[in-house]
Amino acid sequence: MDVLSQATHNFVQHQLRLTSTEVDLSQEYDLYHSDISLLSSGQTQQASFYYTDDFMQMVCMAMLGEEAEDDETLEDLIGETTNQIAGSAKILATQAFDIGLPNYLGKVKEQPENGTYRAFSIDNKVMLYITLK
Repeated sequence: MDVLSQATHNFVQHQLRLTSTEVDLSQEYDLYHSDISLLSSGQTQQASFYYTDDFMQMVCMAMLGEEAEDDETLEDLIGETTNQIAGSAKILATQAFDIGLPNYLGKVKEQPENGTYRAFSIDNKVMLYITLK
């Protein structure tokens, strides 16, 4: 999980030119859910990424220079963001692993159990969180 956390901070810093902070979640959010498989030593873990609409609009502005005007563009960016963070984690990891293809799973409203996630804020506003199972 530490390598995914560092990769997330790197994505926010280098792609969005912003600073992220790890925080505790205090409420449920409407979130876009995407996951990706991490394969190492014959074992598979599932990394799930949950993004707020505000975060994805920041990503869209940084990558495309405009807000996402349709669901297809947003879904593509969600997959690309998940892939970039997981790919960065693969580079940072001390133990080699492979990554699968990102899966967009739709919009959800949930809050993870305490201790099972890493959440990140930008400008004191929760933007995304990650779980690893």
